[in-house]
Amino acid sequence: MADAENKPTTAPDTNPAPPTGDAPVSPAKEPPPASSPTATTFPPARDGAPLNTAAAAAAVVTIAVAEELQPDDSDEVDSTFDDGDSAIASLHSSTTSLRDELILQVKEHGRQYQGYLEAKYVLPMDEQELERLDFQCHLVWLTLDKQHSTAPIQNIQRALDVGCGTGIWAIEFADEHPEAEVLGVDLAPVQPQCVPPNLIFEVDDLEQPWNFTQRFDYIHCQLMIGAFQDWPKFFRQSREFLAGPNSYTEVHDIDFFIRCDDGTLPPDSALAKWHELMHDAANKAGFPLDAINRVPEMMADAGYVDIVARQVKWPINTWPRDPKHKELGKWAHENFSWGCESMSLALFTRVLGWSADEVRIFMISVRKDLRDRKLHAYWNFWIVYGRRG
Repeated sequence: MADAENKPTTAPDTNPAPPTGDAPVSPAKEPPPASSPTATTFPPARDGAPLNTAAAAAAVVTIAVAEELQPDDSDEVDSTFDDGDSAIASLHSSTTSLRDELILQVKEHGRQYQGYLEAKYVLPMDEQELERLDFQCHLVWLTLDKQHSTAPIQNIQRALDVGCGTGIWAIEFADEHPEAEVLGVDLAPVQPQCVPPNLIFEVDDLEQPWNFTQRFDYIHCQLMIGAFQDWPKFFRQSREFLAGPNSYTEVHDIDFFIRCDDGTLPPDSALAKWHELMHDAANKAGFPLDAINRVPEMMADAGYVDIVARQVKWPINTWPRDPKHKELGKWAHENFSWGCESMSLALFTRVLGWSADEVRIFMISVRKDLRDRKLHAYWNFWIVYGRRG
């Protein structure tokens, strides 16, 4: 992190370069292919690369690439929200079991952070962020066609929700599966006390060695990119704690790598720069933001079989013509407009040496790009599951 002497003394413009050092080099800045100047992929596609380990070859990995989207050229901007019946009310209270060293709180730039390991988790854990996490969980539920899981799970006796956050997924899953014991684990004690009788919450760090006394038939991990440092270790431990050959681990997460297939997102835009800076800071902090595209291979290396991976595009706003993706874009736009500052604040100030005011000024330009329906950009959201075998 830059010290006080090296920090800029003047506020950046609304579309700033990094305040110290050179801008990180990103594949996003590669020139478009000369043969197709109007159909630039931003950044160059990398999801279709073959898996390169013997374990992956033996695991029978199936990867479905997200469908191509067409822009909606009409003047109509918004679609109606489909709230369904998912409970997206804010849920935050104390858990039923706590570890004292995990519940320290740190105030930083007016936001509340988890204090464990000097605030290892880089997102705030205050009321504003918890409400966004509930909102984001609903976005995932819509992405999964209003389901909480896609793996062919049967006869569930015990389920584990890794990084359960506010607990909303665990609560809804426990309601759907009253026959199962459901355990939700997170670093922060932000779950409610009033929960289904078959659900309990615990506070723990699941990057440490697991010490559960029983195994699970289903392990769920959602939106933990940027939280785990050692993903291969997670998959080794999760497979070890699956109960039998027909038990599954399932991961739902975003590849935080902005894409645009038609050249409408300029590489020098605030939105593109934000992604470059986020990746630069996260890599320096040891939390890669693009790990999800390697999850099938990591699961295979850990010994999983029958691995299935599917990609669904999250548009930055309502630019697609397709009704489902238009709806996903509306929810994704609200999520990232709401959360871009909270996602950036700790990383930019702790790792890149920015001031909090510089981050907030930059976010004005990022939100402006997120609103622009002429920018046909999106993120790939991955749904991956594998069987213990």
